[in-house]
Amino acid sequence: MTINFPRREKAAAKVGPRLEISPIELQSLLRNQHGLSSILSNAESWEPFAWKGSDLSAPLRALFAAEARGLLARNAAENTSPVPIADITADINTYLISLGKKPVTENAVLSNLKSASLYLNAALGVSLVPDRTAMTVRLVNAVETAENIERYFDQIKCKLDKLTSQVKHAEACGYDVSRVLSADQVQGAKLLTASN
Repeated sequence: MTINFPRREKAAAKVGPRLEISPIELQSLLRNQHGLSSILSNAESWEPFAWKGSDLSAPLRALFAAEARGLLARNAAENTSPVPIADITADINTYLISLGKKPVTENAVLSNLKSASLYLNAALGVSLVPDRTAMTVRLVNAVETAENIERYFDQIKCKLDKLTSQVKHAEACGYDVSRVLSADQVQGAKLLTASN
């Protein structure tokens, strides 16, 4: 007997919704040892991603352990330090073994931290970087963020210039480009190219 199992076109969500939190509130969370994991674990809309039964999900458990190891601790220059994944794995395995469960590998923890990174970016716009080469995880600091923004803008600037040139051509010739670009997108491209 062949059974036709139901399928759907839309894939299951990989992350929850954006949380409405102000930059000031986020700054205070970043000063709390478990600020990031607590906001996700307490948000009702993130419950399917944060919890597995009565226990934290594996990505949130890895994030919690990283926070306990100093992920959010800042030095005098307001920078955070990378946390070794081996230390996070040791803490998680101590916890799992105490519950009679099997220990996990460093690669599994790295994978879970990548998921936590996606969660944080979707929910709060925060960038967490699990680094496979160094086997560490870190929060991106202000200097690195500014460098990334500059690098990404430099990569798209030439294309923005070309786009703006074509938009000006379309406007001069009276061509309707509204099916391709909204008025806000046209205005945004013009503003970005005018600023540099």
